Amino acid sequence: MQTLSHEITLPMNTKDIRWYEGKHVITIGRRTIKLTPTEFRLLFPLRHGHAVTYTDLAYHVYQCEVDDTVRVMMDKHIDHIRGKMRGTGLYLYCVLNYGYLILPETW
Repeated sequence: MQTLSHEITLPMNTKDIRWYEGKHVITIGRRTIKLTPTEFRLLFPLRHGHAVTYTDLAYHVYQCEVDDTVRVMMDKHIDHIRGKMRGTGLYLYCVLNYGYLILPETW
């Protein structure tokens, strides 16, 4: 009789991220990702797995209200973070007209 063993890979979630604030580094699984201070400040509020509003992120990251310029800056940083997180199993989703959220890529 042959026994088969299957490794099951569960989707990553925000609990799988380790945060190293002083170094602006995160680890997801075995992967270490170096972030800029701004990228780290933008990503850190999303650590609980809940959507965070553009307004809250703007105050946290840039200490200002959201306007078109701030949204463009935020979107650029999010694009860079997405590139760095590619292949980790997690993705930064845009919640239309609200903010951002980290979920498994397969969501």
